[in-house]
Amino acid sequence: MTLDMPTGIGAAIAFIFGASVGSFVCVVAYRLPRDLSIVTPRSFCDGCERAIPWWANIPILAYLGLRGRCVMCGAPIPFRHFLAEFGLAIIALYLYFAFPIPDAFARFVLCAALWVVAIVDYDWRLIPNMITWPGTLVGFIAAALMIPEVGWKSSLIGIALGGGVLYGTGYFYQLVRGREGVGLGDVWLLGMVGGFLGWPGVLFTLFFGSVIGAIGGITFALTGGGATSPAPLGDPVTDPEEADVSILRTEVPFGPYLALAAGVFTLFQPQLTRWYLGG
Repeated sequence: MTLDMPTGIGAAIAFIFGASVGSFVCVVAYRLPRDLSIVTPRSFCDGCERAIPWWANIPILAYLGLRGRCVMCGAPIPFRHFLAEFGLAIIALYLYFAFPIPDAFARFVLCAALWVVAIVDYDWRLIPNMITWPGTLVGFIAAALMIPEVGWKSSLIGIALGGGVLYGTGYFYQLVRGREGVGLGDVWLLGMVGGFLGWPGVLFTLFFGSVIGAIGGITFALTGGGATSPAPLGDPVTDPEEADVSILRTEVPFGPYLALAAGVFTLFQPQLTRWYLGG
């Protein structure tokens, strides 16, 4: 910590800042895929579409005080709102104690961007370029100036490795299977991760994200939670072998798993680097 202020005050500011950003993250994740402005109008209820009073929009406290319901129409407020506010508040608090302020701030920016990506990809099966493209540039600048553990060289390698590996994997999959296996959104997301965290972050994100993604994909398929590729109209699947492998066609968004893996590395990079690289 480098700020000249009592530790308790700094921690409180970090917690409040994180919760406020968490509230904004939910606004961005809701409006961005709908092509709505993230600035105007002011926050409104998804149910009755009326503007939310300022006192009913206080992060964390409003959700708890209103018991997760709109003060005007009583419609349930998605729990993800509380989760984002409280989760990013805890993340900001942890980063405040674990890293120097500039480093902590840069890592928090990445965590907030990853949170938006995870929500949007889960809901819409797309990763917004408006987050990942500028995020890659911001990540490179942050790595060069604010995250000494990464630096600009590792950041550049991470951008090239992050985008290149997934793009090559998707291209090879398309050649073999004749259908898209990895979307470009995942490619740009991994490029952003490489910009912030360098090539070690990319390797960890790919490995850990693939592991939890495989587990999540199987769970989605077995529980019916994933959307499977439909057969052409009038051409039902009658081949038993084709039906047996239909689980492999379950369309599961990969972005949330990559985001989770990247978030873990963002928070625990020093420990993980010493663990799996011996650094």
